[in-house]
Amino acid sequence: MALLSGKLTIEVEYEDLPVPLLGYTRAMLYRSCLEQLYYRRPWASEEDINRQHSKFKVKLDWGIKKDNVV
Repeated sequence: MALLSGKLTIEVEYEDLPVPLLGYTRAMLYRSCLEQLYYRRPWASEEDINRQHSKFKVKLDWGIKKDNVV
């Protein structure tokens, strides 16, 4: 077993996301963003890759500084 420490920052940007007027809630936005993260996982199936929406941009920051890498 390994004991790991670190920080992973996930940033999801979306633009022109169609939302029903009466259905606008933060929970709906959280769900949409998390679904897009799931569809972009490294081992995603072909079906999930087809579900990736172009209106979402995902950025991962592993918290590693370039000058500290050996």
